[in-house]
Amino acid sequence: MSQKRDEEAFHRRWMEGARAIAQLYVSLRDAPFEQYEREFLSLQRRLLVQDKTDWERRETRRRIAEEIFLGAWGANSPWKDFGRSLRRIRRLGYTNVERRVHVAILFARWAKFHPEHLPAARRMLDLSERHFQSLSPEHVQYKDMKGSLELIRQEKEFRQGP
Repeated sequence: MSQKRDEEAFHRRWMEGARAIAQLYVSLRDAPFEQYEREFLSLQRRLLVQDKTDWERRETRRRIAEEIFLGAWGANSPWKDFGRSLRRIRRLGYTNVERRVHVAILFARWAKFHPEHLPAARRMLDLSERHFQSLSPEHVQYKDMKGSLELIRQEKEFRQGP
């Protein structure tokens, strides 16, 4: 089977995983981050059982990593937890440019409350913006990403140039 067909089959199967993620997210919305992370890693183990290829396993890990990152961001976790979730995503790579931009913007927003991390957040934002600029304006998420990047660049901590 071609990789394209493998990916399409995975996305169809992934709907069940997406429902499980949504249910877990709702059940943990008031939980401490440590429990949030632990429960999502447990869900990841269960979801990986159904994956058939290395690509599918990597994509499942990416999606769970994104959920954990969102949990760390939402809890305004300290660097020990937030940084671990960010490193996990960076190690796995990004499914697409939109997810790269989203992670960079959330890191930038988190760094405003943790100014010692502003330089790293700026670098990540710059890199994600370079990836974004390689997209065609016809890309389905182009306008949304462009608007989000323009909005964060209006903030003094993230303005470009001298």
